[in-house]
Amino acid sequence: MELNHLNFGTQLLPAEPQRCLRHCAPVLKKQKISSAPRVAQSSVRSSAVAERLSPKQGTSNTAPAAGTAEFGNTNDTILVVGAGIAGLAAAVALQKVGLPVTVMESSADVRKEGSAIALWTNAFRALDALGVAQPLRDAHPLLTRVELCTQTGRTLKAFSLTECQGGPHEFRGIRRSELLDGLRKALPSEILHFGSPISDVSPDVNGALVTLEDGRRMRFRAVLGTDGIRSRVAASLGMSTPNYAGYTAYRGVAKFAKKGTVPQDTCRMVWGNGVRAGMYPLSEDEAYWFTCFNASANAPGPSSPEEAKREALSQVEGWAKGVDAAIRDTPAESISRSRIVDRWLAPGLAYGKGAVTLLGDAAHPMTPNLGQGGCTALEDAVEVARALAATRKQQEGVPQTAAWRSVTTPAIAEALRGFEKQRSKRVFPLAARSWGMGAALQLPFPPVTAVRNFVVSNMYNPAGFLDHALYDCGSL
Repeated sequence: MELNHLNFGTQLLPAEPQRCLRHCAPVLKKQKISSAPRVAQSSVRSSAVAERLSPKQGTSNTAPAAGTAEFGNTNDTILVVGAGIAGLAAAVALQKVGLPVTVMESSADVRKEGSAIALWTNAFRALDALGVAQPLRDAHPLLTRVELCTQTGRTLKAFSLTECQGGPHEFRGIRRSELLDGLRKALPSEILHFGSPISDVSPDVNGALVTLEDGRRMRFRAVLGTDGIRSRVAASLGMSTPNYAGYTAYRGVAKFAKKGTVPQDTCRMVWGNGVRAGMYPLSEDEAYWFTCFNASANAPGPSSPEEAKREALSQVEGWAKGVDAAIRDTPAESISRSRIVDRWLAPGLAYGKGAVTLLGDAAHPMTPNLGQGGCTALEDAVEVARALAATRKQQEGVPQTAAWRSVTTPAIAEALRGFEKQRSKRVFPLAARSWGMGAALQLPFPPVTAVRNFVVSNMYNPAGFLDHALYDCGSL
């Protein structure tokens, strides 16, 4: 889940070292860090993993099918679970490197929720590697300015992205549905299977056994879990549920009657006390917006789309910079509400098992304050495909498919562990930094927010604003 809030540097990060332990403990259980919170749950989850990797009591001893009429022979196929950004991108990447892939998605079609997403330079590098970037560039304006404002309309800091080190930079707001459509068009329809929810994934010596909710069992050479923050694959591996960050967000896309209602080159962030909002254009007459407000983990949600719109508007009623007008110009049924969650993967952590790994939000959900959740999912897709392709021993005259069949499960597992260690080193600082940004931006006390605003207005240097978006995942 990605709301695309913006990083304003490390100057305001709150120092809460225990937060790192709380976040890392659920995934560090495999490393037996006894001082971390939740350690009592560690052995329970570890045994749950062991149970999933062993024959299960009450489970049929019938051998898994090598394939079905619907899926064909799956013994040599890589299964991607989930047809979101990470899943479709991974499927495109695997196809580009000549590896057989099938995608299973639990819903009846590609999911379109999520409004819009900010794609930065690192995301477009990944999309270039996948061969799908240019149509997205052509359809959406290049954003070149950032404004940081207060709810009363005072501009704290405005700067051009040319002031940020490492340019030229690329930043475009894109409807999530358009990104998914672009990825889907790059795939043959026969590899996409909708309405196919899985219930369990168990690595074994020959790859991984996958059980569908309808009881069918199939074996795949490898499984990539890309099924989001409520990932069934992550649960099968014993991963903890993500942590609630303490705030909730509404988001939507406004359709304006007049073109140019919002500046076509600017991303605008508006800060209050315990509440913030933001907006950027998707086209000449559309703009993505969000509001974030502090809320308890068990706060009840709205009972109808109209109530959701009223609650979103109530957070920013009377604010300057046009955010309330954008909410009014958004159909109630298209406004979504999300609890903001994250999970920190300790640097160098290998979080998969056997021939099973996780990508995107299934592995490393992060708060949206750097706008990097979707961007890093695209990086994951390119890098996991390259890691798996490298396991083939290229021999003159040997087709890629034959070379792939000769790859052993231990070799696949080794490649996936290397991928995971590399990716956890990449995403850990992003997740930690993004959480820190959110903590500073959600401060509810006016005296404290006044200090925050003074620091940003008088001391903030945007030179390092985009250092996290300079990453290059490479080509395929």
